[in-house]
Amino acid sequence: METIKILTERLFLRSPNINVCFRILIDKKIESERFNAAMENVCKRHPFLTCSIKIDNDHNAWLVPDTSRTETEYCKSEEMPDWQIWFKKTDDTPFDFLHGPLVKIAVIGGDTQTEIILLGHHIIGDGMGYLNLAKDILLALDNKLDTTAQIPPVNNKFAKCGRLKLLSKIYAKKLNNEWRKNRVHFLEDDYQVFFREYRNKFIPGLYLNSISENDFDALIKKCKADKLTVNELLTAAFAVAFAAALPSGKELRIGVAVNTRNELETQPYTCMGNYVSGISSKVNILENDFMSNLKNIVMAIRTLVNDMKKRHLPVNFMSEFDSDLIESVMFASYGNYVLPISKQIGSLMAEGFNGRGLGMSNLGRHECNNYDSFNLLDMQFIGPAFPANLLSISVITVNNKLNLCLRYNENELGQDSIINIYKKAIDLLCARDCL
Repeated sequence: METIKILTERLFLRSPNINVCFRILIDKKIESERFNAAMENVCKRHPFLTCSIKIDNDHNAWLVPDTSRTETEYCKSEEMPDWQIWFKKTDDTPFDFLHGPLVKIAVIGGDTQTEIILLGHHIIGDGMGYLNLAKDILLALDNKLDTTAQIPPVNNKFAKCGRLKLLSKIYAKKLNNEWRKNRVHFLEDDYQVFFREYRNKFIPGLYLNSISENDFDALIKKCKADKLTVNELLTAAFAVAFAAALPSGKELRIGVAVNTRNELETQPYTCMGNYVSGISSKVNILENDFMSNLKNIVMAIRTLVNDMKKRHLPVNFMSEFDSDLIESVMFASYGNYVLPISKQIGSLMAEGFNGRGLGMSNLGRHECNNYDSFNLLDMQFIGPAFPANLLSISVITVNNKLNLCLRYNENELGQDSIINIYKKAIDLLCARDCL
């Protein structure tokens, strides 16, 4: 693999809450030797796993093939009774970009089951990228993995997409020129300080729950009857439940992650890599009127998702700015750094602690049951606790079981509040005969 220049993803490079996690549970004891052998093949297929990040003299960032390997920690189930202990501790330790690895793994082995936890940085993989990795680890353990290298394409332009308006380009050029006069570059030590200061303000909480196969079948039938997607219905239910828990005002910014892998000129297919966009819209939540809220939220989401120009606006907009300017946005939005230009761009991208956002990231429905040497019991997707959101929800449906993960700021919302939000959302779905 050749070095790959990191462009618009520079926003994620210095984001202090952008890790992606998967938890895999199988009904087989996996010894460390077997897992190591499987990972050797997985690394051949996904070269990003052995990369580090280098900053050159012009402050460009590059993904560089390295001799570093994925960092794997093995332990017996009695030594680590809850995988979340490892996750929270590891998630609270910033990645060493300059030396790697950019993915950390825990294997918790019992006598009859094994848990595999993947924790990786968003810079080398979005949710779908890490799902591809999770599936390939299972295939490797089952001796079915094709080890042909999956190199993410460098060209990440959209095949069909309207261009930015001329005024937007002029505006970006103006800010770039201002930035180049007084550039501020951050070193690794700066990031370490920034990371810890941020994590003192935003403690990323975690709450997991699931919808059973029977309830999921009922949800699917109701969505089809009402001509809705599962994601639209879940987003509406959680938006209404979340707004009810806020102290004042019912205007809510709702953000939805958009998978753009099939919309690029060169498609990444089953690669890792970061190929996600996002749309957001402010919606006024009405009290005690779920149907009106559902209609308004679905309309807001579809208006943005179905319009290719709006759908791809965040990526196209960021592409107009110098990459080191984009990187500085996180420091200005969430740190103690006075960078007016960076702060201005961050505000346009809805970055900052002042926003009241609800984010939804749904990886869709997947069948993962064609293994000869074990059975997949469960797979969970723990998405990033995005800084701009008070609540971020990640969803994946595996073998007809829908798993939800709620990420939130423990400094603003306690777990009791999160459980109440979850229960209210489920009650709204039950009241609509969805469950």
